[in-house]
Amino acid sequence: MKRFFSLMTLFLAGGALLMTSCSSDDDDDNGGGGGTTGNAPFASVTAKDGSSTLTATIDDTEKTIKFGEFQNMTNLTSVEVTFKMNKGHILKTPENLTSNVNLMSPVYVTVLLNGTTEETYTMTAEVPEMPDPVLSAKVNGVAATVADDKSITIKWEEGMEINHMVFELELAEGATVKTPEDCTFDLEFGEGTLVIDYYGEEIVYTVRATDYKDPMLDMGWADVTANFGTLPAYIKVYKTEKAGGIDNAAAYVVMLGSQAEMGCIGEGVTNKKALKDLETEGDYKVYLVGVDSSITQIMVRDGKIAQADTRISGTLGQNTDGSYQISYAHIIENKVYTFPYRASGAFEAPTAAKGTVWEPKTAVEGLHMILYDGNVLTEAQVITNEGLALFYKDTDLYARAAIGVTKYGKLFVYCGDESGDYIGTTVPQVAQIMKDFGCVNAIQLEAYDSPDLHINKQETVTNLLAAAGTPKKMQCAIAFK
Repeated sequence: MKRFFSLMTLFLAGGALLMTSCSSDDDDDNGGGGGTTGNAPFASVTAKDGSSTLTATIDDTEKTIKFGEFQNMTNLTSVEVTFKMNKGHILKTPENLTSNVNLMSPVYVTVLLNGTTEETYTMTAEVPEMPDPVLSAKVNGVAATVADDKSITIKWEEGMEINHMVFELELAEGATVKTPEDCTFDLEFGEGTLVIDYYGEEIVYTVRATDYKDPMLDMGWADVTANFGTLPAYIKVYKTEKAGGIDNAAAYVVMLGSQAEMGCIGEGVTNKKALKDLETEGDYKVYLVGVDSSITQIMVRDGKIAQADTRISGTLGQNTDGSYQISYAHIIENKVYTFPYRASGAFEAPTAAKGTVWEPKTAVEGLHMILYDGNVLTEAQVITNEGLALFYKDTDLYARAAIGVTKYGKLFVYCGDESGDYIGTTVPQVAQIMKDFGCVNAIQLEAYDSPDLHINKQETVTNLLAAAGTPKKMQCAIAFK
């Protein structure tokens, strides 16, 4: 009997020890540990506010957890919140007692009360007003206006490159530039678009310039764009009767933004056509004569060679990314190669080993390179690089057609007049005119009595041969839209 009593005593003592051990394990990862018992699940709820800690107000009747205004943070998309649970209650969501949560909108917190009843609390915070992502902007040290309508306006000043406006931005914390990454805009022909990523949201700004002064007007060119019907904003037309300050030197110039698309219209030497016939092909706004017979021109369309050339010369091409370049080019073994400029020396025939493969989307060769890297080329330099120079002397006054490209990809299409009292210009004079426009490279196309330019199906200069009823036929037309 005594033995039975001792065993019972031992059994009960062991059970009590087991119960005590189980009770001490209630404090798991989601709470249920120390603190007071009852229906209040939270001992406290706190949040990191920078280097400080913010404590929430808990209402167990309304089932709310409210944080006041954060003093050190404006973005509450990822706030570290810590829940301290009262004994017997378990946090279900968020999963961890310390979690990063988005307090920019209500967060629903679920708890298990005394292991039986599930309740949901609404956790909120006083969301601080976030500043605009662009705090300030400037160009060349000149402050731009950042407005509430998400616009950035810079007042243009002398020395600013309108086609290459580089903005310096001061951004709010959490804001990054999405496009354009280099914050560079061409604002001559219209507005730009700046996209900012602000904590995962895309904010779009309109970028514009005011007070831009067109330098063409100061150079004596009249803006006659309105005379040619509806044209894209990036196509402007100018006229003068004193090109390069030369009396009785009449000419038209078309200025095209880098947005323009280039075309090569025509069938080459096998079926030459007059410009009035070439302009019926394709939906382009500008058509300029190519070359008649002095050379066989490079012609590239849609990345494919339509005609190989007979010799190296300056060539205008548009690349697959839309950018323009003028380079010395020659076709070898059905590939277009570019070649470096040589300042002096005897002409050397181009070979593949001396060149670099070029794969333009569209390309047309000129008669001569007349402006290279901002330098007006002499007759001797042309011969060094191309093997010959046609009608290049200072006494060769003719109407001329030319195309030049600026450092930032703007194009100038030039066409002179030689009718009536108009005397035309020399090659070096045209090259200087193109340089004055801001071109770094330029090529000459037709000269003498055949240069011709049509805009929106309208004629511009008087082509002597066309006026006589016998327009010269061209291998191709260089077109733009």
